[in-house]
Amino acid sequence: MWVWVSTALLAIVLTLGLMWILVNLKKKAGDGAQQPNHRAFFFMGVVMLIAGTAELLVFLRSDVSYVVALPLLVIGLVFVVIGLANRDKWQGR
Repeated sequence: MWVWVSTALLAIVLTLGLMWILVNLKKKAGDGAQQPNHRAFFFMGVVMLIAGTAELLVFLRSDVSYVVALPLLVIGLVFVVIGLANRDKWQGR
């Protein structure tokens, strides 16, 4: 049992280490990080809010625990706030 756990932990640590090395190499290459598309954040958040609200209403009407819909609502709300807070950085299309 412990062999599988230690192997999984080793794989996770190696994967994270490799990702960290690749990110640092890209930064040193001078490419720099691209700016996120805040307009996409806004639209993804709106879609998640709508889907989460619909899911919440279905769960409330069928007496099923609505805890499943809450993360979708919260993530959607966070994305909408990020998009609106950076509205001046939206790329015009």
